Amino acid sequence: MIGPAGKQLLADRPAELLLAFRRVGRLGDNPWDVDFGLGELAEEYQRGFRETTGIVSPEGVYLAGNGFWYPQTGRGLLTFTLTAEVPAGWHLVSQGSGTSRDEAGRARWESGGPMDEIYLVGGPLTRYHRPAGEIAAEVYLHAPDEALAGRYLAATADYLEMYRRLIGPYPYGKFALVENFWETGYGMPSFTLLGPQVIRLPFILTSSYPHEILHNWWGNSVFVDYESGNWCEGLTAYLADHLIQEQRGQGEAYRRDVLQRYRNYVREAHDFPLTEFRARHSAATEAVGYGRSLMGFHMLRRMLGDDAFRAWAVRLYQEERGRQASFANLRRHFEAIAQRDLGPFFHDWIERTGAAELAVEIAAVEPRDGEYELRGRLLQKQAGEPFRLAVPIAIQTAGATVETTLSMTAAELPFTLRLPAAPLALHLDPAFDLFRRLDPREIPPSIGQLFGAPEVLAVLPAGAAPEEAAAWRALVDSWQAPAHTLTLTTDAEITELPADRAVWLLGRENRFAARLYGDRAGVMIGKDELALQGETIPFAGHAAVAVVRHPADPEAAVGWIVADSTEMLAGLGRKLPHYGKYSFLGFRGAELTNTVKGQWETTDSPLVVDLRPAAKRDEPLPPLALPPRPPLAELPR
Repeated sequence: MIGPAGKQLLADRPAELLLAFRRVGRLGDNPWDVDFGLGELAEEYQRGFRETTGIVSPEGVYLAGNGFWYPQTGRGLLTFTLTAEVPAGWHLVSQGSGTSRDEAGRARWESGGPMDEIYLVGGPLTRYHRPAGEIAAEVYLHAPDEALAGRYLAATADYLEMYRRLIGPYPYGKFALVENFWETGYGMPSFTLLGPQVIRLPFILTSSYPHEILHNWWGNSVFVDYESGNWCEGLTAYLADHLIQEQRGQGEAYRRDVLQRYRNYVREAHDFPLTEFRARHSAATEAVGYGRSLMGFHMLRRMLGDDAFRAWAVRLYQEERGRQASFANLRRHFEAIAQRDLGPFFHDWIERTGAAELAVEIAAVEPRDGEYELRGRLLQKQAGEPFRLAVPIAIQTAGATVETTLSMTAAELPFTLRLPAAPLALHLDPAFDLFRRLDPREIPPSIGQLFGAPEVLAVLPAGAAPEEAAAWRALVDSWQAPAHTLTLTTDAEITELPADRAVWLLGRENRFAARLYGDRAGVMIGKDELALQGETIPFAGHAAVAVVRHPADPEAAVGWIVADSTEMLAGLGRKLPHYGKYSFLGFRGAELTNTVKGQWETTDSPLVVDLRPAAKRDEPLPPLALPPRPPLAELPR
């Protein structure tokens, strides 16, 4: 199938590949050359994408370096030119510049610079294109759809320009969206390979899509030295996913969700330093490799300032483009910009596991010389050595809110603050600027708490008919995993919910549900419907999920699932892991269209301390209003 012009690939000598895909019948009943099949990713990985080491089939082509479809000689970067004979009606896409199909029916691609592997993808596709400045924006779809292609082409131009201004020139001659023939979310140099359902989700244009475009700067142009840890996923998530939310004024909420995922999914046994992160294959590896990494970049930005952080990104790209970079390279460029030693920060961030657990104790609030003096202690409660942190504090007063930052290098830090007006409340890290383990009372109970728990008790209704009971058991079995064990019982076999684990209550008639949810603020259980924080979900034709704090342990959660038919349960089993941050959900019909989703309000965070006189503390505090922060970059207008 493959006839390389040279016998080995060398970093300083381009490889020339000539390919022809023909029906040669060498693999039994499969008349095509390569088919390694599609396998499932690891059990916890919520996206549920499937992987392969290579496929050449009537539906399309997917070839990557791990399929060893071209000669390889170990680590290092390479350049290449590639020519492939293309079946009628097909397009084949690879990295760099070229054509997916010329008049002679051949695809021709030239890398145009170093690459860490060679990809070839495609199939029976329709090509759309338009210029984005000097770059060719392209979209390849299995079914013609000019409107969908137009949206992606316009978004491509906007994101390329935004990142050009922020980081530097786009490194390739094209960027292409290629529709795959199974669900994927891959970013390769100069193109992205997304699944047919993924590209039609309305939120992808402002979430995964800019992420994959940005990978052309981080990971596909400045490459990763994987031996020392994968830094590029966290940086890409920070300058794409986080940046888009920051542009909408939702940066604080995004960071809280990142920290919530770390709390939900990363137990001590699953934690690891960033120097060991290579790629995500579970919710825990994502929470560390993306979440911890992203928050480290955010803390560096807060430490150095926006202008310095932008200057660092430009310098990193200029100096490391076409090379494999490590965390040590990133640190060297940060230190050059900051003109200071950042070794202690990088040690805490990339070489350690765990996270700080913060607390605050107030000693006194006293009038002094026309002002007020606030005395207290900051604490780190986690086991092991303290982390070095610049801890943000906001103090609401009878006048303006006062913001300050305290440098913490020990497990305990006494502080004294002078305030111009009577203090109302102290808020510790109110915008979630620090990588830390959240106190469970800072965040609402969530579905992710249940999926992140190592042991869960699932309680079946004892009165369920055999068919219903079998469907519930199948749902529970679908969630079993080596790091996530579910035990089944019935509501007739226990008198109290166990205090040592999370719990799923299954079924509308579960006798524990009325006891636990009946008096819960925000929940109303009616004869024909369920109301969750004012959102009504009829029982007929619907399914609902509601999660509350475990009555015996605020660190654990109890979830209740109701469904109008057993046919809904298999779909719920697949869908619920994707909704980890939510406290409650509603779905309609057999297709389980999401109609309701939300989070309970939290009012009992121990990191918010009421400083008013005791007689005033029954009155609600005014909401904390922090000044808006400008995003690192804006989309072109």
